[in-house]
Amino acid sequence: MRSTLRRLFAAAVFAAAPVVSFAAAPTPAAANKSASPLDAARKALDEVGDMHYQNKSLSELVGDLKEKTRVPVTIDPLVYQFGLDPSQPTVSVTAKNVKLKDGLQQALAPFNLKCGLTRDGLFISTEEGLITKQLRQRVSVDCDGTPFATAVKQLAADCGANVVIDPRLKEKATASVTLKLDDVPLETAVRLLAEVADLGTVRMSNVLFVTTADRAEKLRPNADGPTQPAPGNPVFPFPNGGPDRPVQPPGVVPRELDGAAPAVPVVEAPKAEEKKVEAPAKP
Repeated sequence: MRSTLRRLFAAAVFAAAPVVSFAAAPTPAAANKSASPLDAARKALDEVGDMHYQNKSLSELVGDLKEKTRVPVTIDPLVYQFGLDPSQPTVSVTAKNVKLKDGLQQALAPFNLKCGLTRDGLFISTEEGLITKQLRQRVSVDCDGTPFATAVKQLAADCGANVVIDPRLKEKATASVTLKLDDVPLETAVRLLAEVADLGTVRMSNVLFVTTADRAEKLRPNADGPTQPAPGNPVFPFPNGGPDRPVQPPGVVPRELDGAAPAVPVVEAPKAEEKKVEAPAKP
């Protein structure tokens, strides 16, 4: 039992200094090669341990999280548009005997960020950005007489998204569906599968709720609309860009490697049109 707890602690504790003193803590075991990034992330979030992170940057937090849990972690590049500097030492959190997901929630709260599951591991973004990422993951569907509930639950499990089937549907949830889709957002796939099964879907925050068409219509006025594609990203993946070196707008010289301030484009004022004054004609 004690050995098991130590392994959990080692996977969940963030380093507060370059060297961490944790008596007799074993090195975290290598991740199971057969486990998907989603399964590994789901397991890591439920691990329990002590978290101590003092005056560290968001980049350091994410780096330690990757190293100790062996789980892919991605920060939504769109958050850098809001002035977030991931290199600033603004993370301070101390918690004992907490699940990793709860400790992360405390650590990310000052940034107004959330952390959630996706097919590729953990994703950090604003609440809206996380919902969009989760529900717009690309999926393909090839159902031929598949029970509706089976198809939808498999999609949700593969993407780490919240798809809830109304338990009052009973046998309607097992209706056979035949549908083929290639490379569509998860939300679109669920809505179309529900349509084929004569059911309705509404979104409530990060949950897709499938119920009867009539109930869906009653819920729709108080529900959220379908997610929209994320706007184009002006920071990534352009050349020479990144969280510490964003791409400059057109007409501005990029920041040099020596840290010199970017040049400001000089805009010349339009020259006033010169009027020629003709001398009066001599009599």
